[in-house]
Amino acid sequence: PRSYPDNLVAAPGEHIFNSFIKIGVDGHVTVVVPQVEMGQGVFTTLPPIVADELGADWRTVAVETAPPNPIYANLLLAKEWFGTPRGAEMATGGSTSVRNYEAMLRHAGAAARALLCMAAARRWDADWQACDTAAGFIVRGNDRMRFGDVAAEAAVLEVPAKVAWRVDRDNRLSGHSVPRLDLPAKVDGSVNYAADIRLPDMVYAAIAQGPLGNTRLKSVDKTAANKITGVLSVIETERWVAA
Repeated sequence: PRSYPDNLVAAPGEHIFNSFIKIGVDGHVTVVVPQVEMGQGVFTTLPPIVADELGADWRTVAVETAPPNPIYANLLLAKEWFGTPRGAEMATGGSTSVRNYEAMLRHAGAAARALLCMAAARRWDADWQACDTAAGFIVRGNDRMRFGDVAAEAAVLEVPAKVAWRVDRDNRLSGHSVPRLDLPAKVDGSVNYAADIRLPDMVYAAIAQGPLGNTRLKSVDKTAANKITGVLSVIETERWVAA
């Protein structure tokens, strides 16, 4: 298909503006990042691009991992690694995060800014193009309105055909050191890793397989395995065995 629908999920009180931005009625801005955070800092490199265009207050910005969707494909990495874009790979590597996503993120931030200005302008009975955003507020002269106050109204409006990016490069977050968004949860232990997940009736599997190459499973002593407390099943394939 030539286009793909968003498959983001909004939390209670949160509204989806586009594939990269959600805004809550409390004013928080969630930036959806399609790259894997492996310690290189991408969770704190990409959100400032959105915050700058949107006019968000960095203290209210959160980050969320993108769901699987071709919308978030890293076409630049595919081109540089494979010679041509192969389709819909979501992949992290090759120092491509900013190079591939900056334009998309700037457009997403500018589009959300336009929607917020449009919603605020309706309340003020004003021209939305006379409005701007700064530090989490929509502003027009002495008028100010919080993002959260119009998030619900703005999210359902139609984005203008042409959305302008900011040209003023002063007082920007991008390119400057900011507090990393992923560190607090890693420090206080509240972040969920795969090993932390617990689901009803969940079991664990341990897999043994041969080295890379043309290896085959020769034999398994299931009798010995079944004597171990807690073993539910032993599964064999021609290349590996799982308990």
